[in-house]
Amino acid sequence: MFLKTLIFPLTNPDMKILLLLLNVPLFCYVVGGSDCRKEPQCSITRVHKMKSGNCYDRKFRSFPKCLATDVEVIDLTFNRIRKVSKTDMSKFSYLKFLYLADNLITNLEEDVFEDLSGLTTLDLSLNALQKVPVSVFKLPALTSLYLGQNLNINIADALDMARPLKSPLTKIDISRTTDEENYSVFPDFGILPYLVVLNITENYYYTLTPSLFMGFCNLKTLDSANVTTEFEDPCDCWRLNTWLKNRKVKFTLFKCTVIESRCLDNDLTNEDLLIHEKCSEMYKSNELKHTINTILIGVGSTLAVMVFILLIVFYRRRRRIKRNGQLRKNQTERTQNDALKHLNNQQICIPNEYS
Repeated sequence: MFLKTLIFPLTNPDMKILLLLLNVPLFCYVVGGSDCRKEPQCSITRVHKMKSGNCYDRKFRSFPKCLATDVEVIDLTFNRIRKVSKTDMSKFSYLKFLYLADNLITNLEEDVFEDLSGLTTLDLSLNALQKVPVSVFKLPALTSLYLGQNLNINIADALDMARPLKSPLTKIDISRTTDEENYSVFPDFGILPYLVVLNITENYYYTLTPSLFMGFCNLKTLDSANVTTEFEDPCDCWRLNTWLKNRKVKFTLFKCTVIESRCLDNDLTNEDLLIHEKCSEMYKSNELKHTINTILIGVGSTLAVMVFILLIVFYRRRRRIKRNGQLRKNQTERTQNDALKHLNNQQICIPNEYS
């Protein structure tokens, strides 16, 4: 009604069009922003120069609908979100850090994070997840994964379907995902050449074998406090403790059920050593590729700068040659004009001998 009374009394058609255009964004804002006013608001800040959506403890019950799509960090810790869909996530193409800890999430679609190719950190701890989407282990940039305190989450099945893992994981937290009433098998991560920190604190496992750790050739910290487990071979307990100590890994000793003197052979099997060797070779190969790519990028950048400089020099030289040629041409024309003037003057000054 406001638009009708404001616009149509005007006689200038250009003014009518202008006012209509000015009100289109307002109308779109009202339509698109109606849900925004109903849901809690996140604050937009800068964290380490990255645009961040701080939604911590804002009483969200669903994923924010009106959060800026160009954010690189989203912190939704300590809310009451129950579901996250691919539609919620696919619009955040710049996202690098996603914190969804301490919510009520029970299930995630298999492809929920599929479009987040730049995601480096994913925190799903302190939820009620029953399984992990296989696509999580295929994210090309994911380095830190937190799944702790999701009691009875089935990590093993997801890993079986995802291996070999494509994510360059350096830190994994699966602490407190089992309890004394719900033992589990230890997840077989396969080979993770970049893994530095693994947290398995306060878990209960049916059995452990050293081979499950051989794919962690760069492991520095194993948080293994209060882990309860059996070993297929009781002497494997001593073998694993010895191997971790020799690798200078920071960890809590596993409790062995036999005394060390009864285990005369603490050497790992050839199969275990082959897994570790393969991990080391994979790490060296990846590092070599990274070094070569870095060198190629550096050389390419240097060549690009040199070509750019040569083009500038060539362009300026051509301009100078063209300018000098024009100057010579102008000088020649002036010389010719002066000569013609001089000749004309001489003709005028010659006396008429017949006069």
